Order: sequence, then C-alpha cells, then structure tokens
Amino acid sequence: MAREFAYERLDLTSVNGVRKVDLDHPVIGVFGPIDTGKTTLVDALAYPLGYAVNWRQVPKDRLVSVMVVLRVEGMRIALRRALGSRAHLVELVDPRTGQVDEILDVKPDPSSGRRTVGELLVELLGLAPLFAPPEEVAIAGGTGRLSFEHLYPLCYLSQDMVDGGEQVRGTNTAASYKAVVELLLHLTDPYTRVLTARLKLLGEAVRPLKARVEHVEKFLARPGALDENALRHELESSRLAEREALIALEEFKGRQWALTVDQDPLRRKVARQERAAASCRSAVAQAQAEVERLERQLRAMQQRAQAGPRAVSPCPGCGGDLTDRVVEEGCCRVCTEPWDGSRFEALLGAAEAELLTAGQEAARAAKELSRKEADLAAAQAELDAHLDAQIGPIAGSLEQLVAAHASAKARTAAIETDLEPHARLRDYRQELARAIGERDKVRQQLKDHRSMLSGRQVAVQEIEEFFQNIIEALGLPGDPGAAIDRSTYLPRVRRGPLTNVGHGLRTVLNVAYRMAFTSHALVTGATDLPTLLVIDSPRKNVGYGDDDQRLTSRLYTHFLDHITAVRQGATLVRPSQVIIVDNDLPAGFRNRLHVVELSRENPLVP
Repeated sequence: MAREFAYERLDLTSVNGVRKVDLDHPVIGVFGPIDTGKTTLVDALAYPLGYAVNWRQVPKDRLVSVMVVLRVEGMRIALRRALGSRAHLVELVDPRTGQVDEILDVKPDPSSGRRTVGELLVELLGLAPLFAPPEEVAIAGGTGRLSFEHLYPLCYLSQDMVDGGEQVRGTNTAASYKAVVELLLHLTDPYTRVLTARLKLLGEAVRPLKARVEHVEKFLARPGALDENALRHELESSRLAEREALIALEEFKGRQWALTVDQDPLRRKVARQERAAASCRSAVAQAQAEVERLERQLRAMQQRAQAGPRAVSPCPGCGGDLTDRVVEEGCCRVCTEPWDGSRFEALLGAAEAELLTAGQEAARAAKELSRKEADLAAAQAELDAHLDAQIGPIAGSLEQLVAAHASAKARTAAIETDLEPHARLRDYRQELARAIGERDKVRQQLKDHRSMLSGRQVAVQEIEEFFQNIIEALGLPGDPGAAIDRSTYLPRVRRGPLTNVGHGLRTVLNVAYRMAFTSHALVTGATDLPTLLVIDSPRKNVGYGDDDQRLTSRLYTHFLDHITAVRQGATLVRPSQVIIVDNDLPAGFRNRLHVVELSRENPLVP
C-alpha cells in the first residue's frame, strides 16, 4: 500500500529571526525569481531528514537550524537539525509541546548507541523489513545497505534530474535505484535479497577455489612428478625404516649405558671438581672486582691530595649556596679550618694498604683456582681414559646407527613434503564441491522464489501505461516512444536514453515518469512508494519559447487535473502531496494550488 509522507510546516531559524512556511496542502507552488531562496527551500526540506546540503552563501551565513513537521503514516513528528558543530545530530521533537524526545545520528555511529534519522523514517514508513534485512545483505555491486537516503530521491526531482538523463537518481547508484524500485513495487522481497547476496558470495568463493585446484593440478602434472599412491607407498616404507633405525639406536644406547655404569664414581668425582672450580672462579671474580674498586678510590684520593682545598657548593649539610663565601687561603673550603695535608696523607696510606691486602687476596684466589682446575682436568682425563677403554671399540657402530636414523628421518620428511600438494588438492576439491553444491542449492531456491514473484511484473507494465498515457495527453511534438527500461526502471525513448532528446523534452519526460509512479500509487495502492513528489524548476528547464510555454502549461494543467481527479474520485488510496518549485507560475494556475511566493524583498531566509 502507498505510504503517507507529507510536510506540514518548515521552520527556518536564522540570525535575523524565524520564518515559518505553511506546507499543509495537497499541491503547493513555490515561485520567485532567482536568488530568493527556492533552492534553499528544497534543501531545507531534505536537511533534517539527514541529507548533506551544500548551502549557498546567504543561508550558510544566516541559518542556525532547520525544522520540518511531517505526517508519516498517520503520525505527526518534527525533526530539527542545526548547522555548524551539531550538524551530525537530528532532534526528534514533539510538535505539540516542542520537547525533544530523542537525539538521532545523521550517519551511523556504533559508538553512540543512537538510531539514525534514516532508520527512524524507514521504521515509521513501515519499510524497515524491506530496507534493513540481515547485515550480510548488500546492494548488488556495492558495499552499503539500503536506507532512507536511497528512498527519498524517488520523491524528489532536483534540477539536475529534471533536465538529466543520468543512470542514477540522486544519491543512488544504478544498482541501489533498481533495488529500491523492485522493493517498492514488490518485484522482490527481503528473502530474495538475502538469497541474491548469498549467491553472490558463493560465486565469489567458487572462482578462487577453482583457480587453486587448477593451479595445484598443473603443478602435479609436471614431468617427473610421482603420483599420490606411489608417494604414499614410499612414505610407508620410509617410516618403517625410520622406526627400525630408531629401535636399533635406542637398543645400542642401552647396551652402551650398561657398559659404562661402573664409571659413575668417576663421573661424580668430575662433578665435585667442577663445582669446586666454579666456586673458585666466583671468588676470583669477586676479589678482582674489589681490587678494581679500591684502585678507583685510591686514584680519586690522590687527585684530591694534589688539588688541595677545593670549593664546595651547595653546602652538603643544608644545601645553601657557598659560592661567594670568603675563606682564608690555605683553609678547608668546607669547615674553614686550616688545611692539614698530613691527615690526607694518612688516609692515602690506609687506602694503599687496603688495596695491597685486596691484591694479595686476589692472587691467593687465582692460585687456588689454578689448583682446582688442574684437579678437574685430572679427574676428567681419568674418566675419559676409562670410557675410551670400554666404548672405543663400539663408537663406530654408534655413529653408523645415528647416521642411519637421521637419513631415514630426512627421507620421510622429503616424501611428506612431496605429498603436501596432493593433500592440499584433496582439501581444495572437497571445499570446491561443498561451495558448488551450496551455490547450486541457493540458485535453485532463488529461481523458485522469483517464479513466485513473477506475477508482480504487471506493476511495471501498469506504470508504463500510466507513463505513456500522460505523454499522450500532453501532446508532445512527434512520438518519442517513451517507455520504461526493464533492466534499470529508468525512462527511455525510442532512440535510447533520454540524453538522445533535447532539454525541454527530456524535462517533460522526467516529470511525466515521476507522475506515473505517483499516479500508480494513488490509484492502485499496489506499491510502497511514499505519496510525496517534489519537482524543482520544470518550467525553467523546458524553456521560454512560445511552444515551450504552451507545453509547460499543458504539463501543469494535466498534472493538476490528474491529481485533483484522483483526490476527488472513489479510487483514492492515500492522500498525496506535490511541491513544485519554479521561477514563475503559468497564467491561470494561481487559484488551483497553494502558493508560496518569494521575492528579493521577501526572501525565504530572514
């Protein structure tokens, strides 16, 4: 069913005051010369809905905030958005009390925990199940999810689109525009989108898997490569040889240990001598360190003795500055007593004696270390002599067993490396088979589900008939062959895209195209399209020649007569709103719509 979406009021707060624009009418005409605020008005209508607006200089300098009061599926809400530092937020306002009910984000911000204004609008329109399916569903060929930002361009023909033939509508890509039209006309549904996205992901997974399988198969088909069965047979033989070599080696080591078990007392003797030598090494290191410390201390005292009394600042006791203190010559600069060199000589003598004692202790420790290391060498030689006498005759056998085991182990590892591509190929083939099976299953599910929706294609035919009837009633010169492209759902002519016809005809075709969607929604209700249509500057884009003006008058006449007839007839499904923005109004239409007239003396922004 068509979705009610209409503006009741626009409030512009500027540095010079507040301007309230009454929009609570089915058909509204906003007229005025250039630079009076017409473009600002349509920008202001979209701005609180979360759209980025490239404000012109005057509104950018003057505007403080913009608020719109809306009717959305029977609910009255107000949305207010400031300019400047808080432009990333939108306030949901109670239109009766003016109280702020909720703060909304303009763009998704997971860290804030807030909804976006687009999510709110889609939810109020009852379209959330269509526009917000599971996260993995993205627009075909794109990376983003559908949102209100993709829906609003179907309700708003900007100046560029009125006179344009581009393959997108507003902020849409060609893919997102097509997806939105199909959802609103029920040509597809969320389940179809889930299946389509799943099929796309599976297709992307199958291609690299096929490439990997082909690459490994090509590698294994090279000349001289052994097949998998031969390699596995060789691997079993190599592993058996490795196990047998290991068993023989371990048995030989056991026999060797048994032969040398009587040498354990000698081994313990070597261990004791090693511990004693280690203890002596530590004592030598400590003694040498003490000698080096005393040598440094003695050198420092000798330097001080040669320098005599020296100035000290700050005071080592209280920290006071002693730089300028006067001390008599030959006196200590700290205690101010006469300097006695003999005292320092006594200290030097004591330090030299202490250094001499430390040197003697270091020499004694070094001598003891030499003796302990000699004992260790003798014990190790005794042990080695006994071991050589018992193990020497069989040492060659041990080396042969170790070499045999290492060779078998290396051969096993080499064969396993050769088998790795075969194992990888088997895994790739299994993964590819699973992906192909799942892809084919999803493809069949999608085919079956689309066949259930195929009957909805009549909606496109109905809209195309509305489109052609409107074009015929307008009496366009010649027959442009206007139709709707079934692959893009965009208007086209017999000669192809709209860029193949002139600007005036292009404008009329674009307006008639959007009128066809609105008419179909109002008459049949068999669509989820919002019943709002904003058209920016159709008269200016058609032209100002006599034939152009007559064509514009026919466009306004047919458009207003059609909307009025629908609203008065029994087939009315939902109320609609049309807002037309243009430089001036054709003669004879002023009493047929609500007029918002702007002038240079009375511009939109105060």
